[in-house]
Amino acid sequence: MVGIHSSSTARRLLAATACLCMALPLAACGSGASPAPTSTTTVAGETRLTGSVALFLPNDGFTVSQDVPLNSWHDFADATKDSLEDRGFEADHVQTHADSDLERQSHRIQDYVVDALDGSTDGSSADPEAQSTTLVVAPAAPMTDTVKRYGDYVTQSLTEENATDESLDESLSRMTRALGLAKKAGMHVVVIATPLPGFTPDAFVSLCSAREIGRLQARQLVSKLQLDSASRYNPKYIEILLPYDADSDYPQLDEAFAREAFSGVWEVIGPYFRSGVVLSPSMRTTASTTVQDWRDVTIKATDADSIETEFRQRLGRPANGQGHVRIDGVIAMNDYVANGVVKGLTALKYTGSAADVNPSITIGDIVGNIAGRQDLQKNRVPDPKRAPSLSTPEEVRQENQKAQNRWPIVTGFGAYISAMPNIVNGKQWATGLVDRVASAADLARICAAFAQGDSLDGLDFVSVQDLYGQNVPTMSLPLLSVSAGNMKTELIDPGYITLAEAGL
Repeated sequence: MVGIHSSSTARRLLAATACLCMALPLAACGSGASPAPTSTTTVAGETRLTGSVALFLPNDGFTVSQDVPLNSWHDFADATKDSLEDRGFEADHVQTHADSDLERQSHRIQDYVVDALDGSTDGSSADPEAQSTTLVVAPAAPMTDTVKRYGDYVTQSLTEENATDESLDESLSRMTRALGLAKKAGMHVVVIATPLPGFTPDAFVSLCSAREIGRLQARQLVSKLQLDSASRYNPKYIEILLPYDADSDYPQLDEAFAREAFSGVWEVIGPYFRSGVVLSPSMRTTASTTVQDWRDVTIKATDADSIETEFRQRLGRPANGQGHVRIDGVIAMNDYVANGVVKGLTALKYTGSAADVNPSITIGDIVGNIAGRQDLQKNRVPDPKRAPSLSTPEEVRQENQKAQNRWPIVTGFGAYISAMPNIVNGKQWATGLVDRVASAADLARICAAFAQGDSLDGLDFVSVQDLYGQNVPTMSLPLLSVSAGNMKTELIDPGYITLAEAGL
């Protein structure tokens, strides 16, 4: 672990910058030097790259709890190292550094770059090996307890209006200066997860944004509830629970994430509210709701009991004081909140499971599919466009009670191990996560392209996107959507979880 240094390293960095600018052509000081193509070697019939990759990632807090998101930076580092070796990098040419905060990480990156530049024999130019190096940086941005519940890979907003902490500004400045110097020396820089204000990398990798999480869960609900077939004569009732803590250590970061998450939800589900085919039991969202009204659906999700209490208050009591309030879907945003919702529904004695929304699927079918005994066939049976027309008051009462008692569709995110039994038994319909194996494999392809002096234009998973006003090659893979029906193929078969962890 690199600690807080004296000013000697900073002086070395400034000296290295001066030497580099004198050694490189004037244009290179302003725009970055062109790296020399890296050669390859053949060992035992295999082509190996002579380039190197240095990963600078946040440090995971050690935990043995299953009540946390499935993915971690440690897992991502292992997957990336394996993929880099598969792509031809030597094992000892791949380094991994982990730091608990942005200040320590910025010092570590500064030290690494300065040491690389000091490798020259006369101090007048960069070490040639530096020009065959790719730095992969996931900024160790501060993360509030609320945002941690979504997982390690979420994009944070470090723009000036959200990052007002003075020490944070200093760390960002130190990091961007060092990375800028690395680029001028011919190194390539890939930033992943959270972009750095004021710095343009050679490539950016977006793993998981708040907006994408919101869109994913809203789409899960639209699909499962067949909202495109619903009508205002037989509307669905949906509640949105958006975690937010105004008292967190970094309230601006918490607010930015919650605001973006709701915009993703409302982008997908808003049209159904506006057309009247979806209503909210609590009336927190209506046909006139906009993305600016995100605070109306926030909850302080500090513990499961507070989530359950808030959810039960949202539902209220039936107008006639009997039975249950009808609820067809709950967007819980992450698996931690979803667990509190499940506890609340259980306490209120809602019956059945998410599988009942599609009568062709039973819990037995789901368990058999996950255990590998049979395929799961999904034939959706949408609700009628109008509520049933019944002849007697007793028939009306029974039909209303059946709809009101029915267990709703509950969505979350994070693929918590603790959530898997709820997904298997249909209490939570779906979760989501970053496909870290696919992401690591594609990141390795980017690093290999840089090492070989190739363009990223030929990579079909890379597109040019705007990043703080600059066009940057960007990798962004779809999030994995997981329900009981595809848990085996998406989580168990690839090795993310075991059958035992799935509760089987």
